[in-house]
Amino acid sequence: MNKRLRIAMIGQKSVPARFGGIETHVEQLSTRLAAKGHDVTAFCRSRFKPNRSELAGTDGFKVTSSGLSYKDVRLLYRPSLNTKHLDAATHSFLCAAESSIRRSFDIVHFHGIGPSAFAPVARVSGGAVVSTIHALDWRQVKWGKWAKRVMVRGEETGVRHSSGVVAVSRIISDYVETRYGVKARYIPNGASISPPRPPQKIGAYGLEGDDFILTVGRIIPDRGLHCLIEAFSGIETSVKLIIVGSEYPRTTYSEKLEAMADDRVVFAGDLYGDVLEELYSNCRFYVLASELEGLPITPCEAMAFGRCVLLSDIPENQEVGGDVAVYFKTNDVNSLQGQIARLLESRDEVARRGDEGRHRVETEYNWDDVAGALESY
Repeated sequence: MNKRLRIAMIGQKSVPARFGGIETHVEQLSTRLAAKGHDVTAFCRSRFKPNRSELAGTDGFKVTSSGLSYKDVRLLYRPSLNTKHLDAATHSFLCAAESSIRRSFDIVHFHGIGPSAFAPVARVSGGAVVSTIHALDWRQVKWGKWAKRVMVRGEETGVRHSSGVVAVSRIISDYVETRYGVKARYIPNGASISPPRPPQKIGAYGLEGDDFILTVGRIIPDRGLHCLIEAFSGIETSVKLIIVGSEYPRTTYSEKLEAMADDRVVFAGDLYGDVLEELYSNCRFYVLASELEGLPITPCEAMAFGRCVLLSDIPENQEVGGDVAVYFKTNDVNSLQGQIARLLESRDEVARRGDEGRHRVETEYNWDDVAGALESY
């Protein structure tokens, strides 16, 4: 490291990750940059400030005279208007304005196309601004026409007014250059290579290990969980389907999924840390049925634990899975059902692909290497 940089991260809900891909990305990179000696600050939304029991139950938190930190990343909690359309925007604007007024950061790093719309605000101070595009969020079905237009406009503003643009996938990098004529630096998502965990805490879900398949992510229509549950319900097996994640605020989509599911399907809610690592370590294989992605982190995490992954054949999944993953035709229940049934009977292939996946993460999607690439950008 040639220079100790003062870096602000804006766009994530909180650190450590308790929600999704952006939060995981920011946690993994901010803590690694702090470990390298940089002064890193993560702006978080006030309603996610941990209480005393959470502080006591999570390693890495420190309370000092200057406030709260997590693994040497300073955490600043700022408010937002907690609505579907204004939460990220109001929080990001306030944080961008504060970073500009304080003039205490060498780099302000936005995460997501919504927050990056406030790059011009952060640049008023004269410092560098970096925007990472994690996904083309305006494609999600939950957004109406007006919201999509606003998000595309924000995307353009972030791309054109940032000192540098990072794309987590080659697909997004190509998109940015084609649409805006701006070169985006490809720096992917990743995973940590860790030894498998023995099945201990997952016994609470009636699991012993190798007796379930796993999927992880927010419960939203774009994740294709309706397709997965329908496909799984048509297979005669004692193996369970564990669904990790939640929907907030809850809608009728969750109710629809629960009505479709039989008693072999377990909705486990949001899980992190040791329990999630046990699930990754001990699942028969991992499934991601998404219709839309950026560069999905959860297949990387599953592969890092040596698990075979079964993915929908959208380009983003094919980028992350390469030739080590198994694919099914997106939104095709019969295709997905056939691949699940085949993998349940193909232990040798599942083991081989799991080993190949772990090697792929080691060489292509290792968080340590990703952090090094960002530091050198």
